[in-house]
Amino acid sequence: MALLVLACLGNALLRADPSGDLRSTYAVTGEEESADRERAAIAVEVYVEEVSGQPGDPLPVRVIVTASDGTHPDGSGHGTYGDGRFFADGHFAVAVAPGKTRLQLRSGPNRVPLDFEIEAAAGRRYRVRARLPEWFSPEDRGWYGGDNHVHAQHDSTAVVKTGLGYTALQARANGLSFITESGSHVDYEGMDALSTDTFVFRCARELHAGCYAGHLNTPGIAAPIAEDVLDSSLRQALPVQAVKKLVHGLGGVVIHTHPLAPAHQLHWMGATELFSDAVLGQCADLLDIDSRGTELLWFAALNLGNRMACSSYTDAALGRLHTASPGDRRVYCRADEFSYSAFVEALRQGRTFATNGGPIFPFFTIDGRAPGDAVIAEQGRQYESRVEVHCLYPLRSAQLVRNGSVLKEFDVGGRKGAVVLTHAFEEDRKCWYVFRAEDEHGHWALTSPVYFDAPSAAPAPSATPAAPTQALLLEIANCTRMVQLRPDFFAHIIVTVGPEDALAGVSLLRDGEVVRDFRPEMGSDTTSGKIPVTERFGEYRPGWLWHPGPGRSVHFQADWPISEGGWYCIHATTVNGGEARSDAVHFDASNPNSHEISVAHLNGRDTRFTLWGYGEEMALAEVRPPYKGDHWWYPKNTYWRIRAIFDGKEHVLQNGDERSAGRFKR
Repeated sequence: MALLVLACLGNALLRADPSGDLRSTYAVTGEEESADRERAAIAVEVYVEEVSGQPGDPLPVRVIVTASDGTHPDGSGHGTYGDGRFFADGHFAVAVAPGKTRLQLRSGPNRVPLDFEIEAAAGRRYRVRARLPEWFSPEDRGWYGGDNHVHAQHDSTAVVKTGLGYTALQARANGLSFITESGSHVDYEGMDALSTDTFVFRCARELHAGCYAGHLNTPGIAAPIAEDVLDSSLRQALPVQAVKKLVHGLGGVVIHTHPLAPAHQLHWMGATELFSDAVLGQCADLLDIDSRGTELLWFAALNLGNRMACSSYTDAALGRLHTASPGDRRVYCRADEFSYSAFVEALRQGRTFATNGGPIFPFFTIDGRAPGDAVIAEQGRQYESRVEVHCLYPLRSAQLVRNGSVLKEFDVGGRKGAVVLTHAFEEDRKCWYVFRAEDEHGHWALTSPVYFDAPSAAPAPSATPAAPTQALLLEIANCTRMVQLRPDFFAHIIVTVGPEDALAGVSLLRDGEVVRDFRPEMGSDTTSGKIPVTERFGEYRPGWLWHPGPGRSVHFQADWPISEGGWYCIHATTVNGGEARSDAVHFDASNPNSHEISVAHLNGRDTRFTLWGYGEEMALAEVRPPYKGDHWWYPKNTYWRIRAIFDGKEHVLQNGDERSAGRFKR
């Protein structure tokens, strides 16, 4: 009788597939006494499909079990993550407190999720069989999902018992076709055996290109990059460009990862060199999109004429209690075959779309041309964009974006399943289009661009001398190159202009007066033995560098000591008669705490992107030799604001204490 009651309860709690056709199902197939008289036991088997009434192949799953006492028991032997999740390869067993027990089973966005409850009695063991059918298969269309930024064990110690095997299982349970493990404290022996007919596991180390440069992922490299080779490549201005050349030579692609991490600070992990590379037309192959802010930065770089695809990632550190799982954000690529080399080639060609791991799949074309392709803009000709969105949950929004601004907002509220959207338009300029969609649960998807090229007879528009293509970055902070706190403050300056122009001079100003004037005829000063601003290790000292050389420089970077309070900005002039001035930032010399303040501009034709940031850390009085203990930069009080203007349309984002906005002045 107890078994019958439980089976009926299970049927009552089945969740219908929101697409309307498929249902995930479960059944309690057995119940018997358990040796543990105080607790209940639940054993679950999960299968792909049923064939002639019999279970099919086991299905890897992501699981959260919530017992009646609120605990999350582990059914993996590896430990549970902070939200209670663990991963199993088709079967697991848990011991729970008696009472109502909730089980949540997931197997990637392609399959219908299953939530159900069992009223578990002490001293009883329940056997459960579950099935999660596939509601959609992007792989059938040649689109494969991956995560190129996963650390099996980022730290030397781990709370969750992890390794390459459990990493691969998590990826498969999250519905990924491939991952690139990006460096860990694990044994890589036997890694090739973790690939299957439907999953590919590879390794390519995440690279720290330098301070004020950013972190890079390098899927597809044929061999690891030796540290001495990397160091040699990075001891120059614009180190990301050096890494790009090195990685391309090894068959890989370069992805700028966590572009605004942290958003308030230019120094550390974020894609700071992207500002300069965008001006010079030398961006990385792809940019990892993880927020609206990174979208705006990406749009600005595209508007300056760069062709850079979108990607996404997790930066999962799988030994940590609180971390993402592989594929919680991901990239899909259109590959000609199921192989890692084909995936990498698709990334290189820009045949991608990015999502935050949810069940939403956009397939976008313009006149049959897909992301990564180019169309010739012809005056008077009509073009048609077509998007086929497959979504498990109702859509909230769908947008066709041109050069960073929404061209068409589609009326999609409440629509789900297969949604086809078309829009006819004319285009006669060099530009780009992407498509973005979001469902009612906050799952989003964003495609790489379809580009429009100007007719070969039409000259490309260029920036005027009064408003040159430029990047201006200024940060004042008290830390070393490895973000260890120090008592002294330095101004870190980066200025870049487009290759059609050159720098005539750069000045650091305080309250409108020149603090330090830099001229190309002065040459570079690297007497500290370090590359100013961007070199990875050591203390900061005064110095500056012109690139490619003092004769005709398009790029400048400098470190200069700061002690007096006031409003600081940078001013640059060019040989073509242009000039540019950054917003001013207020350095408060009386602030008793460690702090940093920064402003970054990326400007070009019809594009203005500005990022302001501020953060505080430990008291300056505590920063003293021998600088042992917790002298790392983890700001406790931060503020950032982004303002982007594309074709006259303004976009603003911000986070933190708005009172910090008074530290910035135009």
